Amino acid sequence: MSQNDTLLQGKRLSFVQLFIGNNYNIEIPIIQRDYAQGRKSTFEVRELFLQALHDYLEDDIPNRDLDFVYGSTEIDGKIEKFIPLDGQQRLTTLFLLHWYLAVASKNIEEFKEVITYKNKSRFSYLTRTSSSEFCDALLENTIDFSNLLKPDKGVKNSLSKTIKDCGWYFLSWSYDPTIQSMLVMLDAIHDKFQNKEYFYDRLINIEKPIITFLYLDLGEFKLTEDLYIKMNSRGKTLTSYENFKAKFEQYIAGSKLNLDKQYQLSFKDKLADVTPKEYFSFKIDTAWANLFWQYRNLKGDIHTFDDELMNFIRTIILSQFAIDTANNNSEVLEYLIGTSAAKKRDDYSDTISFYKYKSFNVLSGQAIKYLIDAFDALENGNYKIKEHLGDNFYFNEAKNFEDVLQFNLKLPQIVQFHAYLRFLILNKDDLSGLFQWMRVIFNLTENTNFDKAEDVGTAIKSIEKIVPFSNDILKFLTSNDNKIDFFLGRQVQEEKIKAHLILKSDLWKQEIESAEQHKYFAGQIAFMFEFAGILEYYEKMESCNWPEQDGKYLTEFVNYKNKSLSLFNLLHTHKNSDYKLERAVLTKGDYLINSYSRYNFLSTNKNLRDYSWKRLLRLPPVNSKEEEKNHWKAKRNYVKELFDDVKFNTTDVEKALSSIVKVVPKDWRKHFITNQDLITYCSQGYIDFKSDEEIYLLMHSQRNHRHREMFTYNLYLKYIEPELQHFTPFRFVTHMEIKSTDDISGIHLYDWLYKRKQYQFEIYKSHDSNKYFIVFNKSKGDKKQSDYDTSIGEILENHKLTWDPKFNFYSYALSNEIKVVELLKSVCKELTNLVSE
Repeated sequence: MSQNDTLLQGKRLSFVQLFIGNNYNIEIPIIQRDYAQGRKSTFEVRELFLQALHDYLEDDIPNRDLDFVYGSTEIDGKIEKFIPLDGQQRLTTLFLLHWYLAVASKNIEEFKEVITYKNKSRFSYLTRTSSSEFCDALLENTIDFSNLLKPDKGVKNSLSKTIKDCGWYFLSWSYDPTIQSMLVMLDAIHDKFQNKEYFYDRLINIEKPIITFLYLDLGEFKLTEDLYIKMNSRGKTLTSYENFKAKFEQYIAGSKLNLDKQYQLSFKDKLADVTPKEYFSFKIDTAWANLFWQYRNLKGDIHTFDDELMNFIRTIILSQFAIDTANNNSEVLEYLIGTSAAKKRDDYSDTISFYKYKSFNVLSGQAIKYLIDAFDALENGNYKIKEHLGDNFYFNEAKNFEDVLQFNLKLPQIVQFHAYLRFLILNKDDLSGLFQWMRVIFNLTENTNFDKAEDVGTAIKSIEKIVPFSNDILKFLTSNDNKIDFFLGRQVQEEKIKAHLILKSDLWKQEIESAEQHKYFAGQIAFMFEFAGILEYYEKMESCNWPEQDGKYLTEFVNYKNKSLSLFNLLHTHKNSDYKLERAVLTKGDYLINSYSRYNFLSTNKNLRDYSWKRLLRLPPVNSKEEEKNHWKAKRNYVKELFDDVKFNTTDVEKALSSIVKVVPKDWRKHFITNQDLITYCSQGYIDFKSDEEIYLLMHSQRNHRHREMFTYNLYLKYIEPELQHFTPFRFVTHMEIKSTDDISGIHLYDWLYKRKQYQFEIYKSHDSNKYFIVFNKSKGDKKQSDYDTSIGEILENHKLTWDPKFNFYSYALSNEIKVVELLKSVCKELTNLVSE
């Protein structure tokens, strides 16, 4: 065997064997960095490494390697020094672990015989003198683990706190980053290894060493700064993906995973059986890499696809974990999805390391199998993924895959992508049912609320139950045993109705898909089935098996479909800027969705889940109380009544609506129908409806923000603002917008000074009657009647305004808006003449 062979093989040693047998002193050179495994920022690395050491000692199986430790040796007098080039972090942690277990097991004197020479530690740092002094002090002094100081609140620091309280601990050591890292590591070791004194004998066992590493002696080289720099500049630091890949391949090779599959690779035109690890390692560097190379510019370094690949792996692992875990409300699932709650964790990172996955216990055999199968299903030579669905409304393969690679996924998307991959894997030889499968999956996920990670887990479990039927999903939906969990029950019912109809004829398929693909309805069209009478038939017969010659259901469905599409094409466009849609439906009845006294016109662009036309048209749960069903049906029927109006015309919907809104009811609705500006003011569509006589227009969603009283604002907009010239001598005429429920909103005519006295008009709406209160008073000074100019008093009294001694003002009540305006104009005219005189 050559010298190079021996060098490359290395020598398997434990930490104590460096001192016993080899008789080395270990010196961390000046050019090495400070000890970092104890930094607070490396919590994950520290915890996982300590857990691995703990598990190795618990298992008590010899020769659990910690990879290579290599460096060079030097002779300094009678002392041979080992100067590590790589492995400093692991060696330091092992030094601290040996010290801790030696103290805990009361074997510190025995350990000192191994680790000290002339009362100095044989493990030392040249980076800073203080670091070596601390190592010496640890070995020289005694710590009583049974009498540690109490930790600080919220911190497990009893050991480090005790050490820093000792007389031999120098305050200046607190400025040494290596010592501070050692103290953090000692606290972590104490937390992990307390009451494990018996580990010490296993740790120092020379005959059967448990924790070992492969020691490479680069003794033929001089360990100079030049060599260190060269060996650490061979390339960029390994990326997260490269680290993950190396550890993951080791994990596949070393774990006994039942992948329930034989993997094969082609060599010289022949198939050869290979291990899962061999298959993964070969494909990840070849065929699969070719695919991801096409997407390297999506995220991170444009010269690598590492970030994209790690995001894909994360998506697959979280999907499989959702299947495997019985706890849908899992913090691990939260972390893998990256919810807002997970991102608040101290240990959260968008890049998940192999050790983090392992600590989560998510690398099951099924997860590895799913990952390999997913890679294989998407593999496409030197091209991007194959788009089996083409230009498709329900699932855009290219966009969804890119969202996965950027981990820019909404919760329903995670479920959709999982369903898509599962189909490709299961039905790879026949993809004929993919379109209908993804259509159904889209409709279910798009129209079911996803609020949290738990919903993703439950949804994926539900998908797993029906994926065996994915290549003929319509047949499954029309079968007797067609239960689908989690997803909105009404949407599931809707998909069953559609399946019956699509299987009846291509014409039904065409019409249903035309309705579903309207961007506003996005698959939720049950109300059309209800309007056409199909829902009633299905709920009674549990099928759609009416006679073929009976074409009335198709005719009615097409009728309401066409009217729905034409009407809702106006929504959120300039063609509905005057709220014709809302006002037209309002002519048929009070369709507004309410929560307590707060109602919404469905004109908002916020909180669309609770306040939208789609919400109004959605059928309530099948098992709802009859009262709730009737309530919502009545509101949906106002839309149906609009469609059934003889004036409704799909060829010119705007004109039809303009005609319909001319038919005005006599209740409170008439104000909104005839005055679109009232709805415009409600920028989020909300009104506070206390009664037919007390309505407030809300600028936002609550009355603690800007709002106006509706009746007086309507009066102001229609009759006063257009004719401000008729309300002199008052300089300002406005409607009072308020922000507090303690204030009163109404019309205000003010700033008229007559004979050095200020006067004003205020008009308010009564909350318990259909009357407007017209109030005239002084805005400043003494407000007694005797302080009013007699000429003004006469004018007011001639117009039936009477003095109220309790409130010190003149007032009059009228129920007719026109008469209110006429009175104001008349009084203002006479007051103006009074000034002229």
